[in-house]
Amino acid sequence: MTFRLKAASGARTGETFDLADDTLIGSAEANQIRIDGLEGEHARIRFDGERLTVEARAETHVNGEPIHSRALKSGDEIRLGSNRFVLQAPGLRPPSVLAETTRRRISPWTWVAMGVVAVSGFAAVAAFVLTRI
Repeated sequence: MTFRLKAASGARTGETFDLADDTLIGSAEANQIRIDGLEGEHARIRFDGERLTVEARAETHVNGEPIHSRALKSGDEIRLGSNRFVLQAPGLRPPSVLAETTRRRISPWTWVAMGVVAVSGFAAVAAFVLTRI
């Protein structure tokens, strides 16, 4: 899967950064995404094969909330200091829905029973109305 950060504000506005499975962001030379004005190792974004997570080492917000560690989804806004980024993660769903679920099918007999109940109810209402006329 291809994940990217797109700078929405700050010194690198408009730039797009591809994320590796383990990406360090900060002002240190060794970081994969280097941005002056941040702490040396400001934050780390990791992908474990299922979830993309940001781990903060300095002031970091996701969707306006301060965080230390948080699972990410496509479209999240990540603010590192005064720099804002939008996560572009096509197909990455929120962690709460990552687990596949099986949809339970309704038995045809359930539909038959519901039809019988509906017809019986209609017949009872019709009989009640007709006896009042």
